[in-house]
Amino acid sequence: MKATASPSSNRLDHLDVLRGFALFGILIVNFEWFARPLQAIVIGAEPGLSGADLVIDWLIQTLAEGKFYPLFSMLFGAGFALMFERAVQHRTPFWGLYLRRLFVLLLLGLGHMLLVWAGDILVVYSLCAFVMVLLFRNTPIKRLWKWALFFFVLPLSFMWMSAAFITLSQSDPELHAQVMAEFEGDAQSMREAVDQAIQVHAEGSWVDNVGQRIRDAQFTLGNALFWVPPILGFFLIGRWLIQTGRLTHPHEHRMYFRRWRTRGLVLGLPLAVGATTLLYRADYTIPTLPVATGATLAIAAGVLLSLSYLSMITLGSERLKFLAPAGRMALSNYLAQSLFWTWMFYGHGLGLWGQVPRWSHLLLALGFFAVQVWLSHWWMARFRFGPAEWLWRSLTYWQAQPMRRSN
Repeated sequence: MKATASPSSNRLDHLDVLRGFALFGILIVNFEWFARPLQAIVIGAEPGLSGADLVIDWLIQTLAEGKFYPLFSMLFGAGFALMFERAVQHRTPFWGLYLRRLFVLLLLGLGHMLLVWAGDILVVYSLCAFVMVLLFRNTPIKRLWKWALFFFVLPLSFMWMSAAFITLSQSDPELHAQVMAEFEGDAQSMREAVDQAIQVHAEGSWVDNVGQRIRDAQFTLGNALFWVPPILGFFLIGRWLIQTGRLTHPHEHRMYFRRWRTRGLVLGLPLAVGATTLLYRADYTIPTLPVATGATLAIAAGVLLSLSYLSMITLGSERLKFLAPAGRMALSNYLAQSLFWTWMFYGHGLGLWGQVPRWSHLLLALGFFAVQVWLSHWWMARFRFGPAEWLWRSLTYWQAQPMRRSN
């Protein structure tokens, strides 16, 4: 019998609501990077912002930056755990199928990264998932969150070592001058790379932008030590939430979610404010003690606030069901966001680079996402999968999956 896939008859709607909410948050964060070079992420906020532009940028940095990719990562880990549990329950093959699924996701991510927008997260997700399958497929439930903490701390340890080295080198003025000159050289190279990317994105052809995206991808993957471990950690948290029953039977764990809704906000918001205050104009290429402190606060705030957001949306999922169709086709909507907004901003499209004020990004994101929610309702009423999801499934099973809903 040929393998086919169909939507689960016992689909957990609150997870689709969570994906829809996370998709909106990802758009809010990514909007800045559709209109700004990716390398600028390590050299602080966009210079010259004031008034409403500064307020909106600061709020997004505090409440959204680093808080929604954790949420999406937890949902990715949760999806893995659900698929594994259902495969065991129905005694169907899993590992070979799941590895093919990851390989197809990797190919989709590489296409997105090189042909559309280098800020892609799919490549990182697929690579992290390969690591998870290789090293943590049989990890006991009680150890999952402990490993997650390890992966949150791992990149910070390297940053703190660098910051400590800079600080200790001050006892030797000659050594300190040499060390700072090297870091300043790296910072200057990064600023030059940002200026080059601005010119390409604003004026270059699509082919020019493909070349720039290759350089962007090298930058992203070259800093994998700081990206990959936290994402892997959030994968493991997502698995823990499923395997402990918290996300499969949320009605039985409402007290847990109420506690984390409050705990995450009360503890996470002050940490997020502190992180933004320390890092807003900071240059990450020079890992001083304030930068290391800010990065530590940012990771802690990301964990706490993403869990708070997850808890709030889970508790209110019945009232937020309108987000579920967008969550069911999250991959299609994610790719559509990149396609549309890079075409709007880049020189090979409408060329609006540098012409859209920062204060308007939030309104534009909200309006665009509202359209996506409406289109998702229309699409899912007629089809079983989003277009990208259909392609992903069909390539995974190596057979075209049934697309239209039966009447």
